[in-house]
Amino acid sequence: MSYEKRDYGKVTPEIVKRIANVVGDKYVTTSKPILYSYLSKGIMGLESVVADCVVRPKSVEEVQGVLTIASEELIPVTPASGGLSGGFACPTIEPGGILMDLSEMNKIIEVDTDARYIVVEPGVRSGEVWAYMKKKYPGWAPPVPDGAPPAATILGDAIERGFSLVTGRYGPQADTVMGLEVVLATGDVIRTGSWALPGAKPFYKWGLGPDIGGLFLGSQGTMGVITKCAIKIMPHLEHKTVVAYGMDNPYDMQDLTLEISKYEMGMSDHCVMVQGGNWPLVMTRWPKDRVPNDYEAYQKMGISQWWMNFEVWAWTKEELDDTVKRIDDVAKSYEKRTGHQTPQWKLHPKQIASRLLKPNKIAIPYALWDAGFLFITWYTPWKGCGEFSEIYCQKMEEYGFPPVMWVASIDHAREAICMPIVCYDATDKESIKRVKKLNQDTTEIFLEKGWLNYRMDPFCHAPLTLTKAKEYHSLLRKIKRILDPNGILHPGRLALP
Repeated sequence: MSYEKRDYGKVTPEIVKRIANVVGDKYVTTSKPILYSYLSKGIMGLESVVADCVVRPKSVEEVQGVLTIASEELIPVTPASGGLSGGFACPTIEPGGILMDLSEMNKIIEVDTDARYIVVEPGVRSGEVWAYMKKKYPGWAPPVPDGAPPAATILGDAIERGFSLVTGRYGPQADTVMGLEVVLATGDVIRTGSWALPGAKPFYKWGLGPDIGGLFLGSQGTMGVITKCAIKIMPHLEHKTVVAYGMDNPYDMQDLTLEISKYEMGMSDHCVMVQGGNWPLVMTRWPKDRVPNDYEAYQKMGISQWWMNFEVWAWTKEELDDTVKRIDDVAKSYEKRTGHQTPQWKLHPKQIASRLLKPNKIAIPYALWDAGFLFITWYTPWKGCGEFSEIYCQKMEEYGFPPVMWVASIDHAREAICMPIVCYDATDKESIKRVKKLNQDTTEIFLEKGWLNYRMDPFCHAPLTLTKAKEYHSLLRKIKRILDPNGILHPGRLALP
């Protein structure tokens, strides 16, 4: 039997009893309503299936025990920390098997304000860690995911290389990870970075030799179960504001933002978050019967077709005011040089206060939502985000969907994270078919341009991407065999196996 054609075992009552002996009866279930409640969280993919059972381990030892049973019986295991960092980061696909819900492992283990990191278990939620730091270490901020609700986990966003409240300055969330504790499918426990040396602190992410931590960042649960994460904390500055600029096309959004962001040691280092989008994104929490669906109504409200927010943090009021002025100087210079209008959007104080509130859920256009919305997110070079936005908006309209676009800066606009929000009817099979065709069509276009999907789904992005990178995928499969010889961890993700 080849590795790729593994016949997986079934979750029988006997296996459930064995798992219960490890975690306790209370922490394993095959209840259909509970199983379906997990399925309802999936907004990152359309192909999620119901797991055969849900297990909630409370310790590293229990994770080891469950994985040992699963490996012996060839039962697939899908690990998930919270499932709310923009949706289920790791939805269960066929075969369902065991969904390992790590939310019971929710301790904040350590905070070191000298080496500037915090160690958390996978179930620690953004709202909890934000409140904890605000109370005990008010001068420091954890890099909680931005755009996800307070119930999302800090680890879930970090290992998916996501977008945090400081991503505009510090890079994708994975860049802030200093060390990981991982349970492999074999039951072995390893640590990465300097943490790999017994007794050492997670002060140096590159560790004892070649870095192996990267194998688990972005692996979508296929390489191991992460049980602890050491991640950087940042100075939490008192003086903050948000300034916004409007444009009538995505290319001015792209180019003005890039000019501001290139001041890496100056004003752009005060811009912890830089994100924007287009006018349909404004329709956040309005009743459907009151939402105007044409741009003219929004234009009368003073809303530009495209816009970009710059969230500024500074040590003093003077420093804050100077940064805001310098951003405005660049915008005015851009207007003068190009002849394009990029006016400052005068935000209401309540808008600013809402934006500065953390954790902050992304502006989802609920008024356009017909029982479903899907985030299909891509990474591009920053200079590609204008073209990406133009192409995807055209394609969404071509396939009959509202053209809703969100774009954010990564690391001083070196990269862009681009997220079209596809609002569709989840109760209509034809609508779902159109979403799949849209995804296939745009994926083929974007791969030819060298752009990468942020969180590949196993039915479109992974096959199309990895068949183009055959040597990379071949090596990935070899590594998977070493770490997970029976292929039980989230089989199918990343085409592994």
